Amino acid sequence: MKLGDLWGDFVRNTPRVARGLAEAKAAGLWAMVVGPAVAAHTVEVTVRDGILTAKLSSSVVRSELFMQRDALREAINRAAGEPVIRTVILK
Repeated sequence: MKLGDLWGDFVRNTPRVARGLAEAKAAGLWAMVVGPAVAAHTVEVTVRDGILTAKLSSSVVRSELFMQRDALREAINRAAGEPVIRTVILK
């Protein structure tokens, strides 16, 4: 058995690990989903328990994104290939 097969089996059989990997992937997709202009104003992106928190350096950008939170959640989940994000919080 190959190491990759063992790892795949481990991830599939350990939901907590699978969820953590999916959340890490989702956090990494933020910049791709929001584009370079918003990404330039992003200080930090974290995901925990299905909640993506994005800290932004611009209140103007934060205000613009606030009304688009559902669309951002859907776009990140679509890019991730699974429903990882339940809520988007902008700080």
